[in-house]
Amino acid sequence: MSKPLFGASELWPTFHAVNDTLRGGSSSSSWLVDDRTNVATFKGHLDITTLGGAGFASQSTLFPSRLSLSRSRTSGLLLTYVPPPPSSLTDATAGGPGPVTRFVLALKTSEPARRPDGRRESVTVYEWAFDASDHLDGLLEGDVEGEKGEKGEKGEERSVTRLARWDEFKPMYRGRPADDAEPFDPARIYELSFMARSHFGDQAGDFALDVVSLSAAAFGAAARTSTGRGWLGGLWDAVRAAWASWTATVRALWSGERGGARRLP
Repeated sequence: MSKPLFGASELWPTFHAVNDTLRGGSSSSSWLVDDRTNVATFKGHLDITTLGGAGFASQSTLFPSRLSLSRSRTSGLLLTYVPPPPSSLTDATAGGPGPVTRFVLALKTSEPARRPDGRRESVTVYEWAFDASDHLDGLLEGDVEGEKGEKGEKGEERSVTRLARWDEFKPMYRGRPADDAEPFDPARIYELSFMARSHFGDQAGDFALDVVSLSAAAFGAAARTSTGRGWLGGLWDAVRAAWASWTATVRALWSGERGGARRLP
């Protein structure tokens, strides 16, 4: 069973903009929460002219005492959002950038140090990328379709829920793959952000993504939403979960590290 983190019955934390203006760019972004539906909208403008094809816009939230999710009890994050309507997707076959439909959910497992000028030092970022328009050709393998409702109200339109498995968060450092990075540890999440990047001029313009909720997926969710694995895959998941739970308990008893974190299943 999934555990809601933000959205739905849980309040959203405060987000702040981290855009390419830090590097002299002109992209912008905002994070607005509807008081009636508790649906958050990540919106803005992705510019590719100022920096010669490059550009990014993001909204980020910090967890001072870190967000701690058990890898032995959770399989990843469930992201529920309202996909963009087909009418908003312009034709890019004639050349030029396409509409902004590709986004990144990014997590940081260490606290960035501050430079003397106040800017933050770069750290490894674990990224999960998704295309919000993929639903137009049917849900991808491993995805779960959300509930359908009446149109016209945020959160009541047709929504899609995507499972971002822990092993699908790829380590990146300054925009490049960090193959030597440590394995992702969901028990040490200090920062979470949503990002739209240009992919070197591949997408640009105004964008908006209605985020309904973000939840921690129960470990069994990976087996239930995957296909073609059969009973043997489910058995392997159970064995792996039991082993991870035992090793996590041993580490906790050995280190005595119990406080300082917001712990969730």
